[in-house]
Amino acid sequence: MPLYNIRNTELVWRGLTLTGFSEVKVGVTQEGVSNVQVIGIAGENFTHPNNKRVWQISSSFSINSLCYPILEQDNLNNIEDTLIVRDLNIGTSDIYTNCVIMSIVSDNTNARKTVTWHAVKRNGR
Repeated sequence: MPLYNIRNTELVWRGLTLTGFSEVKVGVTQEGVSNVQVIGIAGENFTHPNNKRVWQISSSFSINSLCYPILEQDNLNNIEDTLIVRDLNIGTSDIYTNCVIMSIVSDNTNARKTVTWHAVKRNGR
């Protein structure tokens, strides 16, 4: 699972730059394989992009952060939009489209909440 250091990373959800992180890491994982091999009747084959793969992005936010109530409201309303993860060190961006907040989980002390997004596409693929 790639981990982004939040000091060198910027998250933008629905045009809002997110702040108030409670941990210094943002995790990104992919569920499913990128390509599926299709084999025909005569043995011919080709690779096809897997449409069932899902990207999962998770980050922890403090309860007192300004953006957490917005994220909580977007979770309740099932808002689907774009999440941009910018790596400020090397100047690259990953754009996750058709993204929705799937879960918000609190820790034992209720001081922070972990927000998990699921995205269908990363950088248009």
